[in-house]
Amino acid sequence: MNKETKKQIIIVVIEFSKMKRFVMMDMGIGTLSYYVIKMINGNIAIDLIGSTIITEGVKRIYKGMNKSRKKAFKEDFMFIKK
Repeated sequence: MNKETKKQIIIVVIEFSKMKRFVMMDMGIGTLSYYVIKMINGNIAIDLIGSTIITEGVKRIYKGMNKSRKKAFKEDFMFIKK
């Protein structure tokens, strides 16, 4: 067989917890923030932009919290290890 006739199959494995986090954060927080801004404002462009900004902000805060937890865990582990 030539290299041209071979077909590759790519299998992607996604953890269930990552899918659950995506659904909760992106869809849940995005929808909730959209409707809250829609009640306050009423302009669809501002509603969409606002919900996007809020969702991305929450994701960055969540990511920062995880980094600080990992750093604290490493520091505690190094203290115990000595």
